[in-house]
Amino acid sequence: MRPQFRAIMIFIGVILLVVGVVRAQEATPEFEVAERTYELYIPEGYQEDISVPLLLVLHGASGNGARSQAWLGFDALADAKNFIVAYPNGLYNNWDFGAGVPTPDGDRVTVDDVGYLTGLVDDLAEAYSIDRTRVFVAGNSNGALMAYRLACEAPDTFRAVAGVAAGVFVMAVRECGEVPIPVLFIQGTDDRILPWDGTRLNGQYVGLSAADSLAFWAGANGCDTSADAVIQTELADTDPDDISTVTQLSLNDCAGGAEVQFYAVVGGGHTWPGRPFDVGFDLGAVNMDMDATEVIWTWFAGFEAALAPEVTPPA
Repeated sequence: MRPQFRAIMIFIGVILLVVGVVRAQEATPEFEVAERTYELYIPEGYQEDISVPLLLVLHGASGNGARSQAWLGFDALADAKNFIVAYPNGLYNNWDFGAGVPTPDGDRVTVDDVGYLTGLVDDLAEAYSIDRTRVFVAGNSNGALMAYRLACEAPDTFRAVAGVAAGVFVMAVRECGEVPIPVLFIQGTDDRILPWDGTRLNGQYVGLSAADSLAFWAGANGCDTSADAVIQTELADTDPDDISTVTQLSLNDCAGGAEVQFYAVVGGGHTWPGRPFDVGFDLGAVNMDMDATEVIWTWFAGFEAALAPEVTPPA
């Protein structure tokens, strides 16, 4: 077993206790936003009498919904697989995953992004025929951290969550309850923005390492972490020129039908595998052995519609 994955296997049995919530700055009182915006894609085959899944895609810091829509390729999948995609915009191009949102004048404000995003799902479900048992959220970087917060605070709204280029930040999961929810996350070992080994602030870890992030989700979902229960798969190195490879760790024996899927991109940077994007500076290697967009949707699509509860007819 490779050394970096031996560390994961050592830590995977560790269930993280409360490690203390450290905030980047003290946030000002909650900021009220009159209107929020989003991009919306309705698949070509949509019919009002057939309920379809809904996917929210959350951009990274300084990003926006339109850029994610043009970049990540979910619209083409939506046409092929018949689901609706929404690309919400964060306030000042950021999401409040628990640490507030930086403002242009250097302050920080707290924003009820959990309320906004769950409310958006409600609004879209009123306007379109959406299967409320198949609502998903995927995020990149800052958007991934917001997705993790939703996993903790809105498991009744979202069936499963996925995050790319981010492990767990303690601020995002401080309100985690006891409801298991399937989680998929992807992280590069050479991520220079949200490092593989964790993020420190004032000497304390606020961003957990990849190993501890995996351990957190394993504990939160009550997964069996014994050696026989953890499936490790080396993805084919189909593009040797991308200077990276991918190892997948699957924890499928978890409480309540949940699971945890982790894709470790060895040599990968703060990037979305399969989808190069020029942001004007070097974010590290983009792995081309997998397309994270397709991997995420294929995983989401495996969650079938929940059956309606049986109704006992009156005597």
